[in-house]
Amino acid sequence: MPTASIKYTAFISGLCLLICDELFSDSQTFASILGLVLLVIGLYLISKGIGDKPDIDPYAVQSCDEEE
Repeated sequence: MPTASIKYTAFISGLCLLICDELFSDSQTFASILGLVLLVIGLYLISKGIGDKPDIDPYAVQSCDEEE
């Protein structure tokens, strides 16, 4: 399973757990804690990839034809 789907699955699962727990308000602290943990893990995994920079410089000249 790709990493991208794991991070978005954790984020959406945590968000759904928190929303459902608030809507049904049975005061299920375990569901709230699990939803919060999944949400934080999902956000962490998503934000880990933000700082990655591409290896190719988009402003560099790629061939001799572009210089002329």
